[in-house]
Amino acid sequence: DVYAVGDCARQGTAKAGYFAEGAARAVATALIARLQNKEAPVTHAGKGSCYIEFGAGLVGRVDVDFFSNSDHPVGTYHEPSVAMRADKEYFGASRRARWFGL
Repeated sequence: DVYAVGDCARQGTAKAGYFAEGAARAVATALIARLQNKEAPVTHAGKGSCYIEFGAGLVGRVDVDFFSNSDHPVGTYHEPSVAMRADKEYFGASRRARWFGL
C-alpha cells in the first residue's frame, strides 16, 4: 500500500497543514489498526481551519468542512482581529509542543 498526505495528496481538502494533520492521523490510525488486526476507527473528517494574516497585527480565520455537504464545502469566515492573532499563535505553539516537545 502507498499512503500520501499533505500537499502531494489529492484528498479533496485545502492544501493546508491543518488538513494534512487530520489525514496523517487517519493514516496512522489505519496502519496501527492493521498491525493489530483491528478495524480502523478513524477517518479523515475533512474539517479544519486556515488563518489569514492581514498585516497590522490582524488575523482572520476560515473554518471549513469539505465532506459533510456532498454538493460543496461549507465554511465560516471570522473577521480579522488582534484577538484572533493570539488564537493563531496558540495554535502554532500547541503544534510545536505536540510534535517537537518545544
